[in-house]
Amino acid sequence: MKKILIILLSLLLIPSYSYAGKWHINMKKQERKDFANYVLRNQSKNKMVFNLRNVPNRPGLIKFFDKLEDRMGVAEKGIEFNLSYSDVGDEMDWSRWGSPGFAQRFQIMEPYKQTTKKGKTKWYRVGYFIPNEVDTEKHNISLFDFKMLYGKGEKTVGPSYNLNNNSFAWLFNGPNYRVSKNEVDEQFFFDHYVVNLDQKFSPLKGKWVNILINAKWSKDGFLHFWIDGKLRSSYFGDVLGGATSVRFKFGPYRNYMTYATDAGLTIKDAIIRYSNVGKANSCDELWSGCDEITGQLKNQSQVHGASAVVLCKPADADNDSTCENLGYPNNPRPF
Repeated sequence: MKKILIILLSLLLIPSYSYAGKWHINMKKQERKDFANYVLRNQSKNKMVFNLRNVPNRPGLIKFFDKLEDRMGVAEKGIEFNLSYSDVGDEMDWSRWGSPGFAQRFQIMEPYKQTTKKGKTKWYRVGYFIPNEVDTEKHNISLFDFKMLYGKGEKTVGPSYNLNNNSFAWLFNGPNYRVSKNEVDEQFFFDHYVVNLDQKFSPLKGKWVNILINAKWSKDGFLHFWIDGKLRSSYFGDVLGGATSVRFKFGPYRNYMTYATDAGLTIKDAIIRYSNVGKANSCDELWSGCDEITGQLKNQSQVHGASAVVLCKPADADNDSTCENLGYPNNPRPF
């Protein structure tokens, strides 16, 4: 656990910039058709846009495929991202905190009008394939994430799925947070739960992995997380944190690369493939065999197949930021 705490503390506890307004680029007609045909499903079809901070879409950065064999041997359509360290994006990513080479991304996301409003329940699906040689020593790749919006502004992170220092982690906000205001804006500082996923329980690289999420975005909400049809995390509580809506994003977002380069490491190219990405009102719209999926739920929080569950708390006027192991696996309900 110790090897990822430094990066996680930085990833979780440093405040996010607040973004209001558009903050996206619309897809061109052919791009919209390609994403709808190869990648996006249900409510995400023809509804997604490009993140304004994406690296330039050079030749070879993205490729669409008619057939990508999934873990069950069934042909799937999909998209491949080939992210190179030489892909320099927006200055607020690449040179954030004054350190060139900090972050780069190519994300597809919901525009404000397509975000999910508070109180709503949604299902999400993401299929991905990461080759075994993809390396994230001393840095992080977010494969998909959610952002909490307050009005039209992103003021804090939400749930995210990360390959962090070559370990997979499912992160989401706890119920406790504080708000810091200045002359220009306000920031939300949350406690965060980190579910460190055990690859011995189920391999998460070198094959197709299919993730399913069921979220009720509410103060009395829930957040359920399955991998390949097996429940890995189920949380009941405040998953909204006072936000007015929630934005879904997917695509590789590589960050904290300066931690690696400062240590003398080389940032290698990262090939990441996606298939069957979408949002829906019901499980049946995204998944086959939903009775088996929902039958794994109980009316209580639970965790399966993790190496640890950690609670990270942000610094305040009296205390430094901290991360504490909550006793999993001896305690199957650590939340």
